[in-house]
Amino acid sequence: MKRPTDSRSQALVMIMACIWLGACSTVEDAPKGEAAYAAIPTAPAVGMDYRISPDDVLRIQVYHEPGLSLEDAQVTAAGMVRMPLVGDVSVAGLSASEASDVIAGRLGERYLVSPQVTVFVKKAVGRRITVDGEVREPGLFPVEGRLGLLQAVAMAKGPTRLASLGQIVVVRQSDGERKAAMFDMGAIRRGEAPDPEILPGDTVIVGLSRAKAILGGTLLALPAVGAGFVVLDGGL
Repeated sequence: MKRPTDSRSQALVMIMACIWLGACSTVEDAPKGEAAYAAIPTAPAVGMDYRISPDDVLRIQVYHEPGLSLEDAQVTAAGMVRMPLVGDVSVAGLSASEASDVIAGRLGERYLVSPQVTVFVKKAVGRRITVDGEVREPGLFPVEGRLGLLQAVAMAKGPTRLASLGQIVVVRQSDGERKAAMFDMGAIRRGEAPDPEILPGDTVIVGLSRAKAILGGTLLALPAVGAGFVVLDGGL
């Protein structure tokens, strides 16, 4: 008999575990109402926690060295930024503070004594969300500052005429797990419910039927429901 692949084996283990524990479900059971809002944290600012991504634009200031400072340094697709004297420096995946230390270290190897470098993220391309489902122009959109669900949907030119506004699914990667929660956009518009904060990396799917199609019948591990999100086993 043909041996199943690793991915099929993992899926089988998940299915069997769900059956054994009685904890299998689908996106229809994503938490709603107060349970959905419970897990929405405050959005982080672009700063120490943000990790530099390809295509980000940086301001790099070398103290007392204007000839070595850069006002608009774009990170390449390979995650590099080109500095005077030292050439390409790998910065992708680093915080601004870490990138400052790396660049200072390179400059200090041969050219400067104890250089002081400050890196500021001017344009954070890595801070993006996906808006999909029953919207006029689905796609990837940059996040500048704080963002609510209504604004996120508006970035995709708004919902379609027949959109299911009471079934807006937000998918988020958190603590190594993919989770989902469902919100009522109609209630938010009427002021009957708060506008949840959308974080960089989130996926917003308008309409439960579209969410089910996009998620492809992914199994949900329900023990996380109490925290406000349902954990999705698998990828989008």
